Amino acid sequence: MPTRLRVRELAEARGMNITDLSRAARISYVTASEYWHDRPNQFNRQVLEKIARALGVRVGDLFNGDPT
Repeated sequence: MPTRLRVRELAEARGMNITDLSRAARISYVTASEYWHDRPNQFNRQVLEKIARALGVRVGDLFNGDPT
């Protein structure tokens, strides 16, 4: 199974939309949208860490598997 991002799934489970995620993670809307739709141009560790922090999960939880 190919690796996929679960950003949208995790955010929606917390009642967040792309705008909410963008603000909470302090990243641009465009960047949040790329990760939300599992289409980032490249993976950036700092962005992944910001998203994970905003969602209250570990970076590894953003990929496949179950959140903790």
